Amino acid sequence: MQAFKKAYNVLNDKYNKNSIFIKYFTLFAIILLVVLTILGSALTILVNMYIQTDNTRLLEENARHITELIEQTLIGQDMNENYSIEKQLICNSLEITSNSIHADVFVADVEGNIILCKEKANGMPFMSQLPSCALHSEFSINDALLQKIYEGGYTGKATINGESCYVSASPVYSNGDIIGSVFATSQSHVDGLVYAVLRIFIISALACLAIGFFCIWQLTKSFVKPLRQMSVAAQKFAIGDFSYRVKVKGENELAELGRAFNDMADSLDEIESSRRNFVSNVSHELRTPMTSIGGFIDGILDGTIPPEKTDYYLKIVSDEVKRLTRLVVTMLNMSKIESGSFEMKPRNYDISDQIIHILLTFEQKIDSKNIEIRGLEDLKPTYIVADIDMIYQVIYNIFDNAVKFTNDGGYIDVRMLDFEKEIEVHIKNSGIGIQSEELSKVFQRFYKVDKSRSLDAKGAGLGLYIVKMMVEMHSGKIWAQSEDENTAEFVFRLPKTYNPVYKKEIK
Repeated sequence: MQAFKKAYNVLNDKYNKNSIFIKYFTLFAIILLVVLTILGSALTILVNMYIQTDNTRLLEENARHITELIEQTLIGQDMNENYSIEKQLICNSLEITSNSIHADVFVADVEGNIILCKEKANGMPFMSQLPSCALHSEFSINDALLQKIYEGGYTGKATINGESCYVSASPVYSNGDIIGSVFATSQSHVDGLVYAVLRIFIISALACLAIGFFCIWQLTKSFVKPLRQMSVAAQKFAIGDFSYRVKVKGENELAELGRAFNDMADSLDEIESSRRNFVSNVSHELRTPMTSIGGFIDGILDGTIPPEKTDYYLKIVSDEVKRLTRLVVTMLNMSKIESGSFEMKPRNYDISDQIIHILLTFEQKIDSKNIEIRGLEDLKPTYIVADIDMIYQVIYNIFDNAVKFTNDGGYIDVRMLDFEKEIEVHIKNSGIGIQSEELSKVFQRFYKVDKSRSLDAKGAGLGLYIVKMMVEMHSGKIWAQSEDENTAEFVFRLPKTYNPVYKKEIK
């Protein structure tokens, strides 16, 4: 017990008393102690019951044997202390039986007086009387016990001569009348045996406790260690350090939790990196046009820019303002979509007509790069029910990317497949393709393909992310594919009927 208290104090010094480690260890230790206590109590009761049953059975068998012997030898008139060869033989039998079963077997008359016992077996008769017995002459059998015996015998515990003992007694009959009774009594040696068994059990239990506590210590420590690592990781994450990872071992639930925690850390690290890139990009996007706007306006106001150049620079200012407006609108739309507050207004309209009108808005850029538009002649009127403004932005952003990355003298191929319940739009361009490892990333927020090139220098990496969200809000799908390094293709599929998906369902 002192060793346990010492170990518990060491635990309290090393671990906070309210820690999971202490709670688990204490709980397991209490359970182990309770189990061992129950087992010890059950073992003690079982041993006690077994010894008692075996002892009383032995007493009962021998009492019955002596009873049969007396019934075959004596009659009612013989139930006294007068000497006879038959009584001497009976006393000898009582001695042998008593010694063999470690009990006291004696015979009493109908009034409960002891007349035959083992002490009278070897004594010399005096004046035709059996030897006296100082021990049994003091015995007294109470009337209640005699009554039970005469009613059919008694086996159980009883008090004889002031001591509690196991008793098996049966009546002696002669010619149908009760002429006495035979008693077989045994002092309870159960306590000594039970204590011996209990002592062995306690020694074994202490050894089991020592082994069990060690195993519980190690098991609980292995359970708590990953949780402590997660706690440390969470504290580091709280201050912006996402480099810490939980060490994962095994394939159990804690290992799965550790891997999930590490995956979360990877995601947080990626989001944090994307956030920083986004802030940097947005800051640059805002600063560059604002610097141009401020410089040109100041030049017009202070006369640095001559009056004949005013319209030219005001046109540049107007373009920069529109650029800022597009950026702000994009960010607002992204915020609304992510929060689920973007209101969709479905209409039945011809999407092929919409594609043609959007291409017309890029006419100047297409002509300046001498881009060939293929597939328009194959477009047929195709009606869908969708939010016309959202699908407009989807197609516009895809065409904007296609025009931007198509090489001079290249082509943009437009195809639309009409299925029974869906339509599928393919927009393919020549020029710069998309690497296979980047195909799954182009729709991620803030991601910009080929950051080393300047073709997308004015983008913030939000266009395709919003495109994907808008398509999925219509229960559609969108993906990118690239046959080789000189082509890139974007494909989106939409249902013909309106079937919106809420923000929480969008992957």
